[in-house]
Amino acid sequence: MRRRVAACTIVAASLMAAWYLQHAGAANGPEDNAARPSATAILQIPSASRQAAPALTGHLLDTSPFRLAEWRGSVVVVNFWASWCAPCGEEAPDLQAVAVATADLGVRLLGVNVHDDRDAARKFIGFYHLTYPSLFDPAGETPLNFPAISPHTLPNTVVLDRAGNVAAVARRKVTRTELETTVRALTMEPAATD
Repeated sequence: MRRRVAACTIVAASLMAAWYLQHAGAANGPEDNAARPSATAILQIPSASRQAAPALTGHLLDTSPFRLAEWRGSVVVVNFWASWCAPCGEEAPDLQAVAVATADLGVRLLGVNVHDDRDAARKFIGFYHLTYPSLFDPAGETPLNFPAISPHTLPNTVVLDRAGNVAAVARRKVTRTELETTVRALTMEPAATD
């Protein structure tokens, strides 16, 4: 019985590793293990292994245009959510708390509302008193540009350093403590230079 359980564990681990390599791409270099997604913690990506975030443009829920490039120089939290996603609602107060607590540090939060209805998304924002903006992406195309997250599950959170590189990833609901700790550490890094 023990051998059978051990064999199942090895097979499951192998399948998870294969899934990551297929969907997130093989990492390059000696720090590969530090750049693998985790279901239990925010993945911290070493500065030498970070890759530039994709260009992110679109329209916010209030229909105004948005370009992520205009936030370069700030630590940016990008949270993918939908009004029908229960864990998204559970983490929303924590995201808002981080937005307020780190505003003086120049941290910016951006929601990306996917596979949703604009009115339902606006009601969600009002219910949770969210003050940070959200892109409206009813087709769910934006997550496809971020290989470190799963485009088929919510919520997902990506944290960008001040150079616009992906510095941390959470493929599950985040808490205020872990997200704020991650963000504050990134604000202590040297400013981005061209």
